[in-house]
Amino acid sequence: MDRVSFSVAPGETFAIVGESGCGKTTLARMLLRLIEPDEGMILFDEHDLRGASPQEMRAYRRQMQMIFQDPFASLSSRMRVGEIVAEPLAIHEPGLSGTQVLLLLQNLQRELGLTYVLISHSLPVVAQMAAHIAVMRAGRFTEFDPAKLILERPEGEYTKELLAAVPEIPRTGQV
Repeated sequence: MDRVSFSVAPGETFAIVGESGCGKTTLARMLLRLIEPDEGMILFDEHDLRGASPQEMRAYRRQMQMIFQDPFASLSSRMRVGEIVAEPLAIHEPGLSGTQVLLLLQNLQRELGLTYVLISHSLPVVAQMAAHIAVMRAGRFTEFDPAKLILERPEGEYTKELLAAVPEIPRTGQV
């Protein structure tokens, strides 16, 4: 990471997008102190997590959740990814489809005041959820703006390439 800095307001969704290997997962691991940054601060509820004891970190982590991108590091090799994601939903929300998951996350955010740091390759997901987006490349934020501005008027060539790489999904009845 190279001088990555951001803040997320309570109840907001902040998204980080970029290609594989750009540093998104490393940043997420740093936020949870699974990897120690060389310098800087990680503030959570105005407390610097870098100075937190192991017991304090366990308490903070109860308020955080991360699902890793690397299936070999975090997912059962005996189950398909869809099954792993669907399992808790089938138990707790049996009638929930795939396109309703984002709606569920938004509803939970609204009802419980949850704050999300959403790390994704998918700009359509980001567009539905995020108030602000940071585009990451080679461990740095190359663009950081309100989601609407990045999606409608991207400044950087890399951001434009990411947007162009997203296939358009035909609407119902169109082929």
